[in-house]
Order: sequence, then structure tokens, then C-alpha cells
Amino acid sequence: MIEDKIKNEIISRLEILFPGINISAKEIDVSRSDNPDFGDYSTNIAFKIAKQLKTNPEKIAISLAQDLAGWNRAIKAEAKSGFVNIFLEKELFHEILKQILDEKDHYGNSDLLKGQKIQIEFISANPTGPLTLANGRGGFGGDVLANVLAKNGAKIEREYLVNDGGNQVKILGDSILAACGLAGKNDELYQGEYIEEWAKNHTEECQKNKTEPQKLGYLAAKDILESMIKPSIEKMKIEFDNWFSEKELKESSEIEQAIESLTKKGLTYERDNALWLKTTQFGDDKDRVIIKSDGSYTYLAPDIAYHWDKLYKRKFDKVINLWGADHHGYVGRMMAATEAMGFKDQLDVIIMQMVRLIQKGKEIRMSKRKGTYITMDDLLGMIGGVDSSDVARFFFLSRSFNTHMDFDLDAAKEKSEKNPVFYVKYAFARLSGILKNAQGLSLPEANLSKLIAPEEIELIDELSQLESVIRSIIMFGDYPVHFLTFYVQDIATKFHAFYDKCRVIDENNLELSVARLELVKATQIVLRIVMEDLIGIEAPERM
Repeated sequence: MIEDKIKNEIISRLEILFPGINISAKEIDVSRSDNPDFGDYSTNIAFKIAKQLKTNPEKIAISLAQDLAGWNRAIKAEAKSGFVNIFLEKELFHEILKQILDEKDHYGNSDLLKGQKIQIEFISANPTGPLTLANGRGGFGGDVLANVLAKNGAKIEREYLVNDGGNQVKILGDSILAACGLAGKNDELYQGEYIEEWAKNHTEECQKNKTEPQKLGYLAAKDILESMIKPSIEKMKIEFDNWFSEKELKESSEIEQAIESLTKKGLTYERDNALWLKTTQFGDDKDRVIIKSDGSYTYLAPDIAYHWDKLYKRKFDKVINLWGADHHGYVGRMMAATEAMGFKDQLDVIIMQMVRLIQKGKEIRMSKRKGTYITMDDLLGMIGGVDSSDVARFFFLSRSFNTHMDFDLDAAKEKSEKNPVFYVKYAFARLSGILKNAQGLSLPEANLSKLIAPEEIELIDELSQLESVIRSIIMFGDYPVHFLTFYVQDIATKFHAFYDKCRVIDENNLELSVARLELVKATQIVLRIVMEDLIGIEAPERM
């Protein structure tokens, strides 16, 4: 990308100007300039190294600008108040364009995470009912994050934790028994047509397990997972590599093994007949009970064992969990427990804030337990059309994970360029149409130096940002995959501006036409990478 080219140029010049300087690319900030008077890009590197060199930043900036301007004919530079403003010659953009055309679908790939084994655990909704609107945000977000990390060389595993071993399964069993008339009803029970339907279709199982709600709940949970949750996930175009059973974890000896490993490290103690974990040593606000006085495990114990399984047994270098907003208070203790096990900085937790479904300016209220909720299947049906999953995915990815989100159903149902999904798809279809129209023309060899119009250069500049966008998602702690939806819309906007101002196929100027067709090809390459490989939506050749 252009920023990397500039950074490498700056490092090489600084090492010559100031022998012995200790500087890396990570320390160099190169940002795009909003004001063309200050160049295409700007860097504050002179301020960062002034202390090391014991020199005034303005003097450093002047020396660097003069050296850059005299060394690379594609880069011009000037110093201003300690900043170095960089002006790029058009041939540098032509080099970027050629790189895209040469690398094709590999453009934007990197080895930044090569050799790293990373697990992303997401959705993990309790198997006590269908997937709801709230599960969509983490579902699509986790899937796209996996795509981004894989493009940077990581070996990725997508995992769904099946919570089939906890108290919620017993509540499910109680709910079904109540629906069968074999138990009383209360406000804690799950409600909804699916409960009534399951009870009606499994009267024999209800009778057989009327005194064992946990067992009945497990049978129902297993069926709900297979008949409701997995089909919904398939409609969302998500494929999990592993489905991890909490029940099987509890039936194994892994909880005991994990606790024993902590005890051997001297990180547990007994108090009030309970076993405590010293999580305050690792940043938690208080120590946590892992075995209660009656000998039963707290919620934390199996979660410790689960992460011990991930990090110790399966040896993931990094584990990323996407949790709902109701788990916010649980993050500190889980991070502390993971560090206590010896895996500091190997767990990242992303909290997904709440989603409201808005229609005609009003919120559609939901309650899973009361049976008044919007399922993912409902949402896709409301959006309608063969693109419903793509639309839902794009909309869920349009906001940062850590912000509350209003899902505008009316906007999602819009079948025009007012809908951002259709806007970017239309851009790709238009690109495909241009290239199809050019088939059969006798064209000369491409001369990219013909591309000098502002709209052409701005489009190439936008295409060059792919690596920067991907790297930003990886480097920021909250993994802002929503950058991709903004980026793909920026590409579409720049392409439409180019298309409106620059006639692509002009039989009276074939040399310029072929250069512009190369730009169209490059735009199609980058747009397809972002749409299909990263975001995971279809890039149609016609609409």
C-alpha cells in the first residue's frame, strides 16, 4: 500500500541522514491529508525522533523533506512546522495499479499473522430456542473477523460453544413439562410456540422424563440445535469448524484438571468451606469462588476449564470471544483467570452491544423468555429477497461492536441504491458490464501513464487503502470490522465519480480506453475481495 511505500522510504532516508538511529515502521505515522495544500500524506516522525536525536523537530523535518524530494522522483516533500508533507507523483499510483492487476485476488494478503493459530468463538446462544436478532450481530461479526485474520496468514478456527450442560437446560425441561401439563408454570420458564410444538410432538419423552427435567431439557436442546439453530446459521452463510459441548466438558475430568493446575501454582485458597481463585493478583476487583461450600461448581469453574482446553490442550495462540452485552461484568474475572493459568494476553473479549429493531421509526420490543422476540429467520423473511442474508450481514456490520445499534428494517428492505448493500452491488455489476462490453474490441497494450485525471487517481488511491483498512482492524483492540462496510462504500462512490466523469470505452481514443479498462479491472478485483472474501456478501455480475 502507499503508506508502506512511504514508510519504507522514510526509514531508508533517516538511516542515511542519521546513522545509528533506532526506528521501525510501527513508530512512523503516515496519514492521508484532508487539505491538498498539505500534500497527499503527512507524517509527524520528526517529533517522535527529536528526543532520540537531541535535535529540533523542525530541523529534522527540513532535512528529511529535502532528502526525500531529491531521492525518489515519485515523491515530493516539504517541511512545515515540524511536519513533513508528502506530494505523490502520478507514477506512484500507476505502480499501485499494476500491483493490484498483478496480484489479483491475492492483493491485500499479508504474513502478519503467519504461524498463529487463532480461535474465534461466537454466537454460542443457549440451545433453548431459535436464534434471535441479538445473535445476528455477533454471528456476522465473528465470521467476518475470521475472514480478515485469515487474509493475514492466521490459521483460523470458528467455534460455537453449545451450552447444553447448565441450569438453562433444566429450565427448558421444566418449560416443556409445563406445556405438557406435567408441571406448574412460573415466570422463569421459556415461552413460545416452539415450546408448545416440541411438547406436542414429544409426549412420550415428556412422560418418560417427567421427574427428570434436566434430561428432558437436554433432549430438547439437542433437537433445537439441529432443527432450529444450525439451519438458521446456514441461512446466515456461516460455517463453524467446531461445535463444543459444555455437557461433555462437565462429564470429562477437565474442570478438575484445570483447577488442580491452578492449585499447584498456589493460586487457590479455602475460605468458608469454599475454594477461591486469587483473581485479584491479575487485575480483578475481587477474588472469585470456583467451588462452593456445598461442593458444586460456580459458573466460573467450567469457563476456566473451557479456556484451559482452548489454550493448554488445543494450543491456540490467541482466543477471541464475542459476548453479548449482558456478559460485560464477566470479562475481568475471565481475563484474570486466563492470565492465572499462564496465558496472559492470549484472550480477547469483544462485547457486542444491544440491537434494537426499528420499523417506521418505532422499536419492535423483544423478550426471548416471554416468547416475544424476532428470530433471525423472521428478520430474513421481513427483509425478503434472495439477498436477505447479505443485507442483514451488511447492516449488522455497519456499526462498531461497542456501540448500541438500531437496525432499520425499512432501510434494509429498500431495493434501490438508497440501500448501501445494493449501492455496492450495483457498482460491481456496472464494473462487470463495462468489461463485458469491451470484449471483442481490438485494443493496444495498456499504458497506465495515461491515467492522470483526478477521478482516476482518487480511485486508485482508494483501492490502495485495502491493506491499511485490514491492518487497522487487526491492530485495534476492539477489531473494528465495520471499517470494511465503510470502505466498500467509499470504493463504490469513487468508482461512480470516475464513471460519471471519464468515458471508459472511447473508440476514438483506444489507448486511453485500455488504460481505463485496466483501472476498471483493478476496481473489480478489490471490490470483489472486500465483498466476497472479507464481508461475505455476493458480488453479482448483473442486477
